[in-house]
Parts: sequence; C-alpha cells; structure tokens
Amino acid sequence: MTKVEEQEQRLGLMAQAERIAGEFSLSAEHVRRVTRHLVCQMKDGLANERPWQLPAYLQSVPTGTEKGQFLAVDLGGSNCRICMAELHGDSTFTVLQSKHKVPPSVMVNESYLPLFDFIAGNIAEFLNAHLDPKSPSPYKLGFTFSFTCEQESLKGGRLIHWDKGWDIPEAVGRDPCVMLQEAIDRIGLPVLVTVLANDSVGTLLTRSYSSGQRVSTLGAVIFGTGTNAAYVEKLSNVRRLKNINDDTEGIMVINSEWGSLDDEMKVLPRTSLDDELDAASVDPGYGMLEKRVSGLYLGELLRLAILQLLRGGAFRMTVAEESCLFRRDGIDSSLLSNLARTDANDVEGAVALLQDTLSAKTVSKVDAKAIKLISEAIARRAARLAGASLAAVIIKSGRLERHPNRTTPRIPSLKTSILSTSFKSFYNYAPLLFRHLLDFVRLICKRPSWMLPKHTTGAETSSLCEEIIDIGADGSLIESYPTFEADMRGAMRDVSEIGVKGEKRIRISLTKDGSGVGAALMAHAASLAEVGGSVCD
Repeated sequence: MTKVEEQEQRLGLMAQAERIAGEFSLSAEHVRRVTRHLVCQMKDGLANERPWQLPAYLQSVPTGTEKGQFLAVDLGGSNCRICMAELHGDSTFTVLQSKHKVPPSVMVNESYLPLFDFIAGNIAEFLNAHLDPKSPSPYKLGFTFSFTCEQESLKGGRLIHWDKGWDIPEAVGRDPCVMLQEAIDRIGLPVLVTVLANDSVGTLLTRSYSSGQRVSTLGAVIFGTGTNAAYVEKLSNVRRLKNINDDTEGIMVINSEWGSLDDEMKVLPRTSLDDELDAASVDPGYGMLEKRVSGLYLGELLRLAILQLLRGGAFRMTVAEESCLFRRDGIDSSLLSNLARTDANDVEGAVALLQDTLSAKTVSKVDAKAIKLISEAIARRAARLAGASLAAVIIKSGRLERHPNRTTPRIPSLKTSILSTSFKSFYNYAPLLFRHLLDFVRLICKRPSWMLPKHTTGAETSSLCEEIIDIGADGSLIESYPTFEADMRGAMRDVSEIGVKGEKRIRISLTKDGSGVGAALMAHAASLAEVGGSVCD
C-alpha cells in the first residue's frame, strides 16, 4: 500500500470508526437522566412486586466473627464452582474449590434435568476428592444461582427469568434449590441444600465479612458475564413485603436485578448495533441495561461493529471463513480488555492481537487503530452506565445524606473504640499534640478504618464528616479492563447528588470469587435463622 493509498484508507476508515464510536458517547446530562430514572425504578420496586428490587431475606450482614465450614455451589454465567469455605471468625476464610465449564447443551435445553445432574455430578467428584462422600451427617450447602429469582425465604425461591444467553423453559417458575436437591438425592449424596443465594448478594456478604468491624459495607456490584448489584436497605422501605410500615426497624439486603431496570428503554442509550444484538438474543426486550454493560455482550457489540465495516469494504485486512467474526458471540470481552492494555504507541502489538484473535491477515495500522477506537467507546459507555447505576444505588440508600459536613467533627463514642478513651486522656496531658492529630483527621476527612462501626441494624454509624461508602466488586470487567473503574467514577462525579466530594467517599474493593464464600455466609445465616427466625419468615 502506497502512502497515498494508506492516507485515503485512513481518512475513510477512521471517519467511519469515529462515527460509530460517537454513537456510544454518553454525555454528563444523559448519565444524570439514567441515574434519576433508576432511582425512581428502585423506589417502585420496593413498593410493588416487580422483577427487580428483590428482598434476599437477610436482615443482618456479617461482622467478621462468623465461624463454620460450609459447602457451596456457585453457578454463574458460564462456569460452575464447587467450594468448601471455612470461616475462621476473624474476617478471614479459606476456600477449597473446583471449577467446571458449563456445557452449552445444558445452558440451552428444554429440560432442567441435564443442568442439575451436571452440578450434582461435580459435587460428587468434589466430595470424593476432598471430603467424605459417605458422611453420616449431611453437609449444608449454599447455592449461588446467578439468575433472576423471586426469593420466598432464605431457603429458596422461584426462577423468574433466564439471562446471560441461558434458556431452560422447564425450569422457569421452579425453585432452584429443589431442583438441585432432587439431583443430589438421585445419586445419594450426603448434602442438604439449605439456602439460595444471588451472586451480588453473596459478594456483598463476603465483602462485609472481610471488612469486619472496620467499615460498614453498603453494597456489592458484579461486572462480569452479567451485571447486578445488591445493597443494604431500610426494612421500613420494603413495602412489597407484608406487615412492613414506617415503624418497622432493621435492614433488608436487596438484590436489585438492575440489568432490567429500564427494559422500556425510557433513558438508556440506543444504537443500531444495540438493536441488532437484542433482536438476535435469546431474550429480546429483556435485560436492556445488562446488554449494554456486561461482558457477555460487549464483545458482541464490537463484533457487529467490525463486521459492519468489513462488509462495507472499509478495512485493508482479510479474514478467514472460520473467523470468530462470523459466529454470534464469537468475540469475548477479553479482546476489549487486551486492546485497552496495548500502549497507544504500540500499534504493532494491537495488529498482532487482532490477527491472532480474528484469524485475520494484512491487518494495517489504520485497521487496528479504528477497531481499538470503537472498542474503547463501547467499554467506556458500559463503564459510564455502570457508574450511573451505582450512583442510583448510593442515592437510594441514603448513605450520602447520613453525615453532612461539619466544621468540627465529634470524637467517637466510648463504645465505638477503646482507643477513643486513650485519646481523651492524652488530650488532658498533651493538648497541643492532640490538636495537631485532630487537624490531621480533619484534613483527610475520614475516620480511620478501625473506628468505623459495623452496620447491622440500619442505625446511624460514623460521626465524622465523611463516612466511607464501601462497595464490594467482582467480575472480569472491573478486574481486567484497565480504565473501567476510572470511567465509572467519572460518571458518578457527573451526578449532581454525588459530585466530586461524594465520589471521593466511595471505596470500591475487589472481592474475588465473593459469590461462593457469600453462599457459605448465607448458609451460616440460615443456620442462625433456624434458631431465631425473623420478621419476614
């Protein structure tokens, strides 16, 4: 290719790529519209029976002191993990686990039997390898089931809808715990399914357990194959439950199922590529936020964009017939992450990556730059929508309003920290040094983590000017895409109720494999509920 030809290709291809990338731009005002609408939807879901804002029937969160050994199954978007989690009672745990790829033939099937027989078989292998398959006492198992369920208690619920590309019609309306227990019983395993967990709820519990007494964890977010969030809500706000009124005390963990908070498409951005993806999905018109945020769909959006340009003759590259470009869902979101990690000056690295991934030849530098531009736009929109959604959760929780700025922060009460007593005594003997220390606390404007009390009742906690808003996070996107969290935070700063000061208070902590340990923590909660009960039983 001559320099003139390369220049002509660059002008034509880059103009088309910039047009596509521009369609994925999300302005600050659009972010604010999304957040406002999601807050309204969340309020509606707490008051009325909707397939979102689902109570998890958990009225406390872990403190880090929980102990025990529990079996767990974590069924996610494409993998099934069998875990044995041991809670040590000091905010630490150990996990023994095996991971299994779920066969596509059981993900899309008329019958639920193949899926649950597959899971039971993996449990049997785990017991044979690590535990006693003939134990006289049954192992208690928590089941993390990462699909939309209306929970009816800690012990089970009803499957409302499949997503993430799954479709097993016979299972809809049934209890996942019952279906799994039936499969376990068919092969005679000493295992009792005691609790149904959601991946975002499990991640919230794991983060809360790990943070211990140091901080009050508000919620958890999942940005992987799918996306979801769970958070701590005042029980008095959960009017969809019976016997709940303004005087009802306590909290309820809520599974937001935010992937479907705007299936009517009132505020979500829309491109022709979004419409094409949705029309070809197994659940058209459902999970419209998820289809713009989660890893399962970002690769497909990129594939459709590349295919559009390829068919229009915009690229110099040629692609083999067996290329993943010609298979639905052929491109994984990992390609977006890998492209984002290539240095801006390392165009050759991007070329090599695309040639290998797409089975392509003669990929030019212009081809690579154009694809990278579109890839980054798709991922940036996903992250900004994620930030708008997390902003909605934080606003709805009321956590931002809990501690207005004060010119003089109060000293923690005696029951909050033993060290507060020693500080007061020290003040009597060294007032000047104490004032310097207090000035330092004012400067950083947040209480040291060990002084933050645990949120177990929904009551007021920290008394300093800006409490940390602690969020657990799990999933390949937030873990692997280099600018995902930064772009999320940029969107949250665009929301007026949060702004720069509010965004600085938000701490997002990676909580790897939180859903499996969370199932163990829910099993622990279920064992306590057997003794004490709850107002929502």
